[in-house]
Amino acid sequence: MVNRFQLGTTSVPIAIGLIVMMYPPLAKVRYEEIAEVFHDKRILALSLLQNWVIGPVLMFILAVVFLRGHPQYMTGLILIGLARCIAMVIVWNDLAKGSASYAAGLVALNSVFQVLFYSVYAWFFLAVLPPMIGLAAVTVHIGIGAIAKSVFIYLGIPFLAGLLTRAVLSRRTAGNGLRRNSLSASAP
Repeated sequence: MVNRFQLGTTSVPIAIGLIVMMYPPLAKVRYEEIAEVFHDKRILALSLLQNWVIGPVLMFILAVVFLRGHPQYMTGLILIGLARCIAMVIVWNDLAKGSASYAAGLVALNSVFQVLFYSVYAWFFLAVLPPMIGLAAVTVHIGIGAIAKSVFIYLGIPFLAGLLTRAVLSRRTAGNGLRRNSLSASAP
């Protein structure tokens, strides 16, 4: 039943829900300000440290401590721990009235890291580390293409929709402002 609503490995209802949930906050982003995020080296370093060192190590430890006797669940928790929850970061940031530009920039950075390193991290945390502590290695085949496709569907589409909306509305608003200014300037 559930497979009726899937295209390949993509759940259509989940994709639609995430796109609808992420679109409004991404339409508020001042995309012209995102470059400023990449000048703040401390924020970038902290984001990468939390997302690509602390988070995966913590989830690995929790999986080993609590799910050692259930290898499928342990594997699942490790894989979930490696995946950055980019959709919720954007929504929580919007609810907290945080900087939409900073959130979008950091999410974009971590999404690139996810595409490039998720497969490597999965291999390391499932095939290399477990034997070091006496557990069986697990092999999971997760290709970079599948990860890139998922990141594009779940983040790229709402990102592009937000960017296009912002660009169209900015042009319309700027055009209306120019017309109003020229009308008021020509009035006696």
